[in-house]
Amino acid sequence: MEIFNTAHVFSLLQQDEKSDITLRRLTESSVSIYVAELKPGKKLPAHYHHTGGEIYQVVSGEGLMETGWVEGTSVVWTASFPIKAGDVFEVPPAMVHKLCNPGIEALRLIFFTPPSHLGEDRVFV
Repeated sequence: MEIFNTAHVFSLLQQDEKSDITLRRLTESSVSIYVAELKPGKKLPAHYHHTGGEIYQVVSGEGLMETGWVEGTSVVWTASFPIKAGDVFEVPPAMVHKLCNPGIEALRLIFFTPPSHLGEDRVFV
C-alpha cells in the first residue's frame, strides 16, 4: 500500500501531452486517481470518454466547466457552470466537457477515472 500527500504531489505534476493541464496519477487499479492543476489562463480542450464517468473534487482555485453532447458531427453545448474550491461533481460517459481557468490562481483538482481515460479513451472534439 502506498500513501500520498496531495499537498506534496502538487509539486510533482507533469505536463499532459495533449492539453494545458499538469497532472500525476496516484493509483493504477480499477480506478485511477489523479492530482491535476490548470494554471491561470489555461484550458483543458473539449473531449469525452466512451466508457466510465469521472468524479472531480476542486481543491483550490476557480474555473469554468462547460458540458454538452455530440450530435452528428458537432457538439451541442448544454451547460456552463463555475466551479470553486470544495465543489464535487461527476461527468458521465459520452458527455463532452471542457475546462478553463479564467482566474488569477491555479485551479487544483483531484479526479477519479477508469485507467483508460487519459489514454485510448480520450476523444478530443
